[in-house]
Amino acid sequence: MISLANKPPRFLIKPSAVFAFVLLTFSQLYADLKEGKVVFEMYCASCHGPEGAGLIGPNLTDATVLHGSSHEEIVAVIQNGIPSKAMPAWNAVLQPQQIDDVALFVKSIMGKNLPTPVLTGESTVTPFPKGSVNRPLLMRTFMPTLDLDDDVFAYHHDSRETPKYTHKTAYFDPVKRDRPIDGIPGAITVNFGNQLSYCFDSTECRLLYTWSGGFIDMTNYWGAGSGNKRIKFGYIGELIGATGYLAKGKAPLAGKPQFKGYRKVNSIPEFNYTIGEVEFTLRIQPGESPGDAVCHYTSKNWKGKRQLEFSEANASQLSSDKGTFNKGILTLSAKEAKSFTITIKAQP
Repeated sequence: MISLANKPPRFLIKPSAVFAFVLLTFSQLYADLKEGKVVFEMYCASCHGPEGAGLIGPNLTDATVLHGSSHEEIVAVIQNGIPSKAMPAWNAVLQPQQIDDVALFVKSIMGKNLPTPVLTGESTVTPFPKGSVNRPLLMRTFMPTLDLDDDVFAYHHDSRETPKYTHKTAYFDPVKRDRPIDGIPGAITVNFGNQLSYCFDSTECRLLYTWSGGFIDMTNYWGAGSGNKRIKFGYIGELIGATGYLAKGKAPLAGKPQFKGYRKVNSIPEFNYTIGEVEFTLRIQPGESPGDAVCHYTSKNWKGKRQLEFSEANASQLSSDKGTFNKGILTLSAKEAKSFTITIKAQP
């Protein structure tokens, strides 16, 4: 019989190494949670509230959430969305790591049971939100497609009918169907008062349309005052005013778009995104006349002379302070593309 009492261990792990490993693990977890909170506040807070307690979307701080409470289920909902509930799919907007971080953050706030700030009968919100030239209002909400060309939505997936779902009984009806909503889930819309409103698509990373004379009537979605007058599946706001510009045809620059986020510079939203290997920032401000839009671009990794090919149908509305414009095609050198401005005149 062999005694193991005095036999040295095959592997020796120092307590200090274990402590270092645990510390590193918790440090990484904290970093992921922190990043998840940042991404949540940027992309999710407009519907779910900054603390996840619900706003126009459900309260995520309940002990259980509607479509599953495991990390994997939360990731799946963020990636694929819930079309019947107007929850957009974020897999074309967020990186896999960002989605994982957001799911981690959502998991961390479940069970806090924070009170929903807007309760039926207590809301005094106006269904007519509005900004100003000095303090524009940015909203992330579902926007109408305005019958834009299919080419404009090249990177949007085709939605399909889904089984009708009853959340109270967690039942999927095998016969009844919920139809897709004809709206833009990745829309970011900004209002400068009556002078200019615009809709930017964070999936396509392009300006879709502009209008002036008002902003959006959100009655169907938000209700009026006490929350009444809401319409079932009325998630899409109605434009107030006259359209000035409608994007047509394919994106001006070929390449897969990837939205990176936005920041505010002196209250003006500035979008950051890539088209292929080219990095862009875009800041849009009102022009001289109602509906005019002044689009300030900066770019990196623009090599040699390249072209931005706008639809010829939009050509008469566009001008640039750099490069040469010919029938909707803007040619820019690498130097010119570092910073340039395209002005859009509103269609009469």
